Amino acid sequence: MVETKPGGRGDFRVVLDGKVLWDKRRRDDDRFPADREILAQLPPA
Repeated sequence: MVETKPGGRGDFRVVLDGKVLWDKRRRDDDRFPADREILAQLPPA
């Protein structure tokens, strides 16, 4: 299931089953992930 929640301050987080896969605000480069960066962290289907 994909869920979006309004954020603020440029927040962008990807969380799967409570595990943070990406948190834009905690990165030094302040960038969005490429699709492959998230997909590589997903468990096999």
